[in-house]
Amino acid sequence: MNKQKLTGFVEKYSLGNTIESVPWSIKKNTLSTDFVSDDRTLLGNVTLNSFEIDDAEIGIYNTTQLQKMISVLGSEVTVNLKKADKRAIAIDMTDGDVSLNYMLADLDIIPKAPKLKTLPDTTVVIKIDNDFITKFVRAKNALSESDNFTVISNNITQIIIGESDSNTNKININVATEVSNKMSAISFNANYLKEILAANRDHTDGKMEVCAGGLAILTFSNADYTSKYYLVQTNV
Repeated sequence: MNKQKLTGFVEKYSLGNTIESVPWSIKKNTLSTDFVSDDRTLLGNVTLNSFEIDDAEIGIYNTTQLQKMISVLGSEVTVNLKKADKRAIAIDMTDGDVSLNYMLADLDIIPKAPKLKTLPDTTVVIKIDNDFITKFVRAKNALSESDNFTVISNNITQIIIGESDSNTNKININVATEVSNKMSAISFNANYLKEILAANRDHTDGKMEVCAGGLAILTFSNADYTSKYYLVQTNV
């Protein structure tokens, strides 16, 4: 398989080394993972199509280490599971000249992402394209000390980096919407959003649904991947 497809999958859940320990689920040639951040304000699921190895549920404990090891390989790799008594114990990868052996972790020590039983009603749906991604990432870099972004919708819908209700340094971005109902200011983690956007620049379809009830749901897809992230409202 093309190594970039696998590294793209890892980047979409690791989010700049934010997420380390995850379960990988391999079923019917599809690789997926459900994950949760340490502070439990970010949940997500990422799926990669056409991952043709045996069905298995495996534990990845140190994603950063795995990324470093994969980087040594060439562009085309063969991936297999090494098993003992029918249980997967390691991932074996080779490009024909270089091979690696990555030991798997017991699933019992991998954080389990909670299931969201009910979701609040969507108030605003923001279109996410590469222009939006570029503007947000540049704004966040300009105000790197700002940990939160705020969404507000009145006559127009804006994303604000910096303190939205005080006379401080801040950047307001007008955004295109698919749905735009009136909504008071609601804030989320800007560091997570920056990493999510950077990891999903290759999307062909993307949106952010903002719920006045305290949740932002980001969805991205293209021919190879589907990614979904849930950001919980922050208290600012």
